[in-house]
Amino acid sequence: MFQQAYDKNEMRILDILLKIIANEIFGTHNFLGTFITKQATRSNAKHINITHEYVLSYAKNKAFAPGFKILRTLLPIYDKPLKDLMRTIKNVFKQKGQAQAQLVLKEQIRELSQKEHFNFLKNYNLVDEKGEIYSAKDLSTPSNPRSVAIQEINLFLEPLKSRGWSSDEKLKELYHQNRLIFKNNRPYEKYYLKESQDNCLSVLDFYSRQGTKDLEKLGLKGLFKTPKPVALIKYLLLCSTPKDSIILDFFAGSGTTAQAVIEVNKDYYLNWSFYLCQKEETIKNNPQAASILKNKGYQNTISDIMLLRLEKIIKRSEYEILKTKSILF
Repeated sequence: MFQQAYDKNEMRILDILLKIIANEIFGTHNFLGTFITKQATRSNAKHINITHEYVLSYAKNKAFAPGFKILRTLLPIYDKPLKDLMRTIKNVFKQKGQAQAQLVLKEQIRELSQKEHFNFLKNYNLVDEKGEIYSAKDLSTPSNPRSVAIQEINLFLEPLKSRGWSSDEKLKELYHQNRLIFKNNRPYEKYYLKESQDNCLSVLDFYSRQGTKDLEKLGLKGLFKTPKPVALIKYLLLCSTPKDSIILDFFAGSGTTAQAVIEVNKDYYLNWSFYLCQKEETIKNNPQAASILKNKGYQNTISDIMLLRLEKIIKRSEYEILKTKSILF
């Protein structure tokens, strides 16, 4: 479960409420941690500008909760540098070949790995026959020495002195995926940079104002005052959610979670479903929202904001509503 708090006063109240929720539903021992997100600097603060918000994370059962991992290219700190690197090497590969791409990669890694958080790049120092950057993982394991004889893929390995080899099934799978390579007559697995993962970070570069811009892109400017950034919800879900999962947002608001799920399903070929819960609460002190909703044939309620947004997302994404497996309350 994720719950966002927007400022220091809300944080105090929410901290008390979440402790009650955690005790009654999750248990305080299932608290996973706090994410901190950024917000725009305000000039009207008397003493200290509050430039952060909080997302509190709980598990149903912490003992069985999987570790939070995410593609590095989805982390703001890595996104542009890694994509630029992969694009550069691919272009060099197309124009000058694999050997030259390998040389350029070596130089690029030397520069990038000096930056904080980029030391891992030293492992991704190879370019394959398609111009993709990868690292080579040794396929020996801390098990009893054994020989390998897999006639199906013409693979024969002598036993090592003190270690075993990965299972025959693993070796065959890698072979058929074209991820099995050899160095000095030893098998290695290709690990592509574009698939590399990292632990989820606690301090995130997702500004709260981005949620407002997300609505503007849908032609819904001014419809909701405090929408969460779509990128933030994507990040949290991709960190923590298995491939075929049902996502519940029981304070759905403007429907940011629905947009995040639909976009992730489309971009990453996942099969997430979502349930959104939102009271038919009348919108107050927002004539702009009331006008937009009325012109679109909707009622002046927060739940109708969510429905209008979902309609826009589905049309834009060329989704059919049945494909989203969504039920709205």
